[in-house]
Amino acid sequence: MKNIIAFVLVALILFPGFTTPGYALSTSQSDSIQTLLDDACRVSGVPGMSLSILANDQVYYFSSGYANREKRQVANENTLYELASVSKAFTGMGILLMEEQGLLSMNDPIQKYLPWFTLNYQGKPVDMQGVTLNTFLHHTSGLTNRLHSQYIPQGNTPDMLKKTVAMLVDTNLSFYPGEQYDYGTVNYDVLGLVIEVVSGQRYEDYMKKQVFQPLGLNQTYVYKEAAQATGQLAQGYRSCFFITTPYDAPDFTGNKPAGYIISCTHDMARWMGIQMGIVSDIPEIFRKVIKTSHQGDQSVSDVNGMFYAAGWSVNSDQTIIEHAGGNPNFATQVVLLPRENTAICLLSNGTNTNLNLVLKVKDILAGNLAQSYQINATQFLDIALSSATIICGLLALLFFVWGLRQKKMPKRQPITKKHIIATGSCLIVTLICWALLVLIGPNWSTILIWQTSSMLTALLSLALFATSITWFVATRR
Repeated sequence: MKNIIAFVLVALILFPGFTTPGYALSTSQSDSIQTLLDDACRVSGVPGMSLSILANDQVYYFSSGYANREKRQVANENTLYELASVSKAFTGMGILLMEEQGLLSMNDPIQKYLPWFTLNYQGKPVDMQGVTLNTFLHHTSGLTNRLHSQYIPQGNTPDMLKKTVAMLVDTNLSFYPGEQYDYGTVNYDVLGLVIEVVSGQRYEDYMKKQVFQPLGLNQTYVYKEAAQATGQLAQGYRSCFFITTPYDAPDFTGNKPAGYIISCTHDMARWMGIQMGIVSDIPEIFRKVIKTSHQGDQSVSDVNGMFYAAGWSVNSDQTIIEHAGGNPNFATQVVLLPRENTAICLLSNGTNTNLNLVLKVKDILAGNLAQSYQINATQFLDIALSSATIICGLLALLFFVWGLRQKKMPKRQPITKKHIIATGSCLIVTLICWALLVLIGPNWSTILIWQTSSMLTALLSLALFATSITWFVATRR
């Protein structure tokens, strides 16, 4: 459905807490948002995008494209997407709920719940008594994406969460716990395992019964099979060589607390209303939990003016509360602006989505209707690498043919010192290119899951190009 706009009636149904009538989007604003979303799908090649907006106590939905392009299944507000790292706010709420219920304290050391969990820094054991649950909540544990996301194993068995955390035992940290903030997705897998230990049940079951059901999030799922059974789960996509194709990413069930909860813009609108204090029909205990979840850790330095709270990135006065997410085949963004009584959620089934689209929607809401969509870094990288693959591949073929022709020439000059130096220099460059491929080799499986495969083809074509140049120079006498 290209344009779904729910005005006051739908808002009242979804959000019983809404009592103050607000303005409806003007026709020009609605048209501008829909045009922007349509352009985003067209330019990015992402098959489907869905958007929910809270503006002055009203809710609006927009969608463009397809949940499943091959089946011609149109995207709408009920289309289910993987939330990627937007999932962290749910896990953050789950563990803070436990604290509010007196089941744990975020100041407890991690070993109170995982006594076997140990870490190293600069080759020496870390004093685990100082590594509290808060250090994982706020990404100050020293576990970072830069070094530790590679430890996430593939699989979908019930024990994958424990296996994921166990892979981190005795790992070397990027910095000593508590010294700074550096985002690391596996921090929330650790918290997910703590939820399992304290609750005595699977993380998925705890979240469904203690968080999603009490909050009325009936279209939010922790089991992929349950989401698939609805027939609403979007197919994920990725791009390579300028073409977007379906991509079924491997299962990373052990990373679910950090990035694999599934929802739709319909439920996310309610979730945003809960966060903004607009929804009234929720258990009272959650109100304090929500307030705590928005408090960033200001004991460490900010990153671009933002601190990390509980699954949210916030500024010092909490006027901006946001989080973005990216899985191998989905991209998401949620922005809450409490002072402006506005919240926006974007869900998409492709990695080429420029999440700045959310800010452009905000500008339209502010009256700046002339907005345009620009490609994101992922799409630009694929264009550049795909082009490099084609160019280097053609040049490699050309120089190889030229080398063959030169080798067959009857009159050839004797080998000179200059010729030896030139050939040797080209050979060194060639060996470096092939060595780079070999060194990266063990990580190619991870890279090809999270990055465009044109990265591999570009490096391979560059190595072949260097080889052909070496061949050409060697035969040129």
